[in-house]
Amino acid sequence: MKIVVITPEFYNYGSMIVAGILKDLGHDVTLQKDFKDPRADIVFISLHSTIHLIKYRREINQIKAFKVLGGPVSTNPQLIFRYLDIDLVVRGEAEDKIDKIIEYLEGKREKTSIPGVAFKEDDEIIATPSTQEDSIEHPLPLIPFDISKENIRGANVYIETHRGCVGNCTFCQVPCFFGRKVRSRSLESIIEEVKEFMRKGARRIAISGGTGTLYGSRKFKNIDEDAFIELLKKVSELTGPMNLTIPDIRADLVTDDILEAIARYTNGWIYYGIESGSPRILKKMRKGISVDDVSEAVEMARKHGVKVAGSFIVGYPGEEEEDFQATLEFADELMLDDYFVSIAEPIPGTALAEEVKKLPFHENPVYMDSIDGRFKSLAAERAFKFMLDSYVFRSIPVPVTDKLFKSIIDEVKSQEEHIRTVTAMIKGLI
Repeated sequence: MKIVVITPEFYNYGSMIVAGILKDLGHDVTLQKDFKDPRADIVFISLHSTIHLIKYRREINQIKAFKVLGGPVSTNPQLIFRYLDIDLVVRGEAEDKIDKIIEYLEGKREKTSIPGVAFKEDDEIIATPSTQEDSIEHPLPLIPFDISKENIRGANVYIETHRGCVGNCTFCQVPCFFGRKVRSRSLESIIEEVKEFMRKGARRIAISGGTGTLYGSRKFKNIDEDAFIELLKKVSELTGPMNLTIPDIRADLVTDDILEAIARYTNGWIYYGIESGSPRILKKMRKGISVDDVSEAVEMARKHGVKVAGSFIVGYPGEEEEDFQATLEFADELMLDDYFVSIAEPIPGTALAEEVKKLPFHENPVYMDSIDGRFKSLAAERAFKFMLDSYVFRSIPVPVTDKLFKSIIDEVKSQEEHIRTVTAMIKGLI
């Protein structure tokens, strides 16, 4: 069978794993990041954003082959079938389902015996029971020839070292998709994979898995320093420190030894999910950290010469003006090396999405009127102010040129439109 795996916009890691498994099963597989002429018997499509359900609706619905869809969007099959003409939805992890899907297409099993999939039958959506294996080992991914041209937050590829996160943040899809139990890959398989990526041209590697320092963890909120440090050391020996990054770390899951290893074996940056300076909003987000935890983690990083970037969320439902001001003041006090500001996005499957689905428009900051005429909403107005101020907050202030000012406005407007569209989608209005 001729099979094409499609991942729009960039080669996401999951699609490369799916393609690698199909190749290991003996099939003729092509990986592409567009929908151009996918001549195949089967097309596997990996979508990582809710907005893709409408952005690529026409291209996907025109494909004549048997279509299997997976990726982060798969947490809500009903939403998928509302927009797309898909034959089968893979819900959650795909590794233990791919061979069974092929068996079904070869007439060797019933569709209802494939675990964790959804399909339409007589206008009814049928979902089979899910299973989740502890092991997340898999064959080598199918790596595209032009992987060196990818730039995903500064890396050619994000390699998955483990799955699951002990956190329970309302806005995060990781525990919804992978669970809260941490499952780690063997160091040997990770090293083999890094070597293969580098052989195919990748140079800048990011290692991820929800919260990076949970690699090797076996107990709730109990990090394995030795396993994580050995991971960094071994990968760094291949990539060189400046080509290795370890993004997305919880502020309550770092230690002095870990930060020293990050300084020694990586490009020397750490990314904390801070989200808010308001204790009330942090509690509402079920973030599980305090502002004191963040301050301590930032100071620890600086002590080891590690640069700190922080992600923040504004426009969260229930965010009052005093909450927003508390976040601005906290961000100013921290004086980080970089800031990432986002409007709260209701990703399907998360607690935030369920809240937004029921929330009246007049109580949602993404629909509350903005005083600033450049934006439609209060959430966008706050995001703009935070982004603008963040260039002054940081350790080395950045002059705000006309070009930078315009780029901030464009970024905020893009986020605002995106969140409004996703909100309308989960509410069933478009």
